Amino acid sequence: MVSQIEKARIVSYATLFVLCTTMVLGGAGDSSSYTAVSQSVPSTGGAAIQIMMDSSAACEGYVICISHDGSVVTLDSIDLNGTAAETAGAEFQVTNEYANGGSVGVVMDFTPPFDGADIPAGTSHVANFNYSCNNAVFYFIGDAVPATESTALAFEDDNVNNPPLQNMTVSGGQSVYPTTNDGSCGCEPVGVLPEDTTLWMETEFDGSEGNYAYHGQTGSLCFYYADEDDNIQGMTMTVCYDCDLTIGTEWDWHGSIVEQIGVEYLAVQVDDSDTDGDGCELVVAILLDALPPFDGQTLPQTEDLNEGRLLIGCLDVTVDDTAECDEDQEINWCNNINGNGNVNLYNNVVINYESIQDYARNDTTVYVVPEEIFQRGDCNSDDKVDLADAATILANQFNGDPIDCSDACDANDDGQLNMADSVYLLNWLFKFGPEPTAPGPFNDGPDPTDDSLPVCDSDDTMCP
Repeated sequence: MVSQIEKARIVSYATLFVLCTTMVLGGAGDSSSYTAVSQSVPSTGGAAIQIMMDSSAACEGYVICISHDGSVVTLDSIDLNGTAAETAGAEFQVTNEYANGGSVGVVMDFTPPFDGADIPAGTSHVANFNYSCNNAVFYFIGDAVPATESTALAFEDDNVNNPPLQNMTVSGGQSVYPTTNDGSCGCEPVGVLPEDTTLWMETEFDGSEGNYAYHGQTGSLCFYYADEDDNIQGMTMTVCYDCDLTIGTEWDWHGSIVEQIGVEYLAVQVDDSDTDGDGCELVVAILLDALPPFDGQTLPQTEDLNEGRLLIGCLDVTVDDTAECDEDQEINWCNNINGNGNVNLYNNVVINYESIQDYARNDTTVYVVPEEIFQRGDCNSDDKVDLADAATILANQFNGDPIDCSDACDANDDGQLNMADSVYLLNWLFKFGPEPTAPGPFNDGPDPTDDSLPVCDSDDTMCP
């Protein structure tokens, strides 16, 4: 049984078919044209493409058939809103929307008393073809803008509909076949501001900030963040590093904002082998609220992207004996690494339950310096320890005379340079006091004591 809707559709098709096939060609003076007014719109939205008709005579009806690329846009509807046909009171219209095209047929005077409604000669807006973009494309402002995706909107006869229809207008009861001007619909990429989250890695050795270290020295690789307007729920940090460094697996929260807030999930993977074909890799995953009662712990917003940054935590980092001296050992943020597993992971922060991947990340390095060797007490760097060294210590302290090696002048090995070092050295030289500690006053060697004194500036070093 044919439904009432199907009956109406059959009648509509029949009317259009008759409109296209039974009217005779218009007079020699009659002419018309169609133009699709091109638009380019954000790829998150759509466009109402206006169809304009230019007719040399009053128009009593028309058929418009337009094709499009269905992979780029979807034809959602066709209407007469705001058109000359709506203003003149069109009494019949039928629309058809397909995957790759659509059509509209309009008869101005379709029902009794047949009082001759029409669209006056001239240029008129006669239809709206309403499209939506299929593929939303985003890019971060400041990055290269992707190409606009576009489709031609082409007037096509005998192609869009089934049964086929032709583009036409009706004037004086006769068919006029218009010239056509195709249009287009472009879907533009949408620019968004990049996330203002910023992460840093920094290395610290000898109890003070600085990226220099010598063979066998262990320091800290510390992670920091800043975000002025978001609360971070968690993060994945994926790092590639030079295999002449060894990174530890014990995460240190001490003094960090995370220690204050508490964290409910932590995973640390260290791939410290360069024999598996993918270099040395570090993966750290942190989720602050992972267990009941799920009370929403987050990392807080920071006051400023630089001065207001907060510590996340640290891992040990040691310089291997294989590291080249006077060279940077790279520690870089990198994506699509698998650590010790098979899943490729990437840097992201979780904000409002969304994964954010585009944000600023700052790499770091460890600069491997030759380990300075010296004689404890040889403050004037002449390769012997005697009264002149005590005098040099006092000249440095009270006159500001330069010295090459602070550790050599630190005769009592307390990590400070002051008068006590001169007294200590004089007591050893002349009053049988204790001998300066390792490396001692007789043989060159490295400093076995961690302190914050500057690295020696001398010609004596230990480096492979």
